Amino acid sequence: MTLRIDTTSLSDTLSGAAPKKNGAGGDFGALLKHAESKQSDAAAELEKYLQMTPEQRMAAAIMKQMGITPEQFAAMSPSEQAAVTAKIQQIIQQQLQEKMAQNQAHSTSLSGISL
Repeated sequence: MTLRIDTTSLSDTLSGAAPKKNGAGGDFGALLKHAESKQSDAAAELEKYLQMTPEQRMAAAIMKQMGITPEQFAAMSPSEQAAVTAKIQQIIQQQLQEKMAQNQAHSTSLSGISL
């Protein structure tokens, strides 16, 4: 029985995720700059998300479920945007009604409990 263990060093792993220098290996400075830019992109995306209202977050989530990106929505004609917005409103109303029905059913079942 032969036991074979493959190991990959951190530098080998990171070399595929970052820009390479013109020499034989990766450039640490370029790797660091690449990581910092990814981090700042993520921070900017988080900041944008945190500034959204709950309604905007909900609409963005529904658009994502529908497979529509913000860029695609912006490129739509006003009538297409209105149709998508109406569909989003319909889905939100449906979700709210379902949630209210669940809460009502839950409170009704609790009212039958005697102490």
